[in-house]
Amino acid sequence: MGMSVGGGRRRAMAEINVTPLVDVMLVLLVIFMVTAPVLKEGFQVEVPQASETQSINVVDARSVIITRDGEVLRNLATSPDDRYEKLSQLVGDLRTWKAERESTPEGKAAPPVVVIVGDKEVRYERIIQVWNAVRSAGIAQVGFQIEAGTALAAR
Repeated sequence: MGMSVGGGRRRAMAEINVTPLVDVMLVLLVIFMVTAPVLKEGFQVEVPQASETQSINVVDARSVIITRDGEVLRNLATSPDDRYEKLSQLVGDLRTWKAERESTPEGKAAPPVVVIVGDKEVRYERIIQVWNAVRSAGIAQVGFQIEAGTALAAR
């Protein structure tokens, strides 16, 4: 009787070559790293400067942004469509925010604060309209965001 050496069926070992996959992933990573800063959306608001400013650390303040065109943006707006058509909508949102905030223990401890961020080119009248809307929502503490620097001399 003869013996067969290595008899039987040999099974093929399937291996996946991951080198092309790694190459493609690295190329995609570089593409996303280059394009990510370009995709950052936001609104360019140039706030006015003042020679003397007082910094106030407000942890839970609500920002109201007024663009150069006088549009009032919703909180955390990411597109031009995230704006208030009427100031009455702003008043309603702020009243809702104030009520939700006062229902928490942290909200009861500190009064609500709204910071108005207005572009330096926006009409003063519009800033006062927004300020009045915030005050009519029952929020007494309203601040204005400005940059420290040299104020323009009076003309």
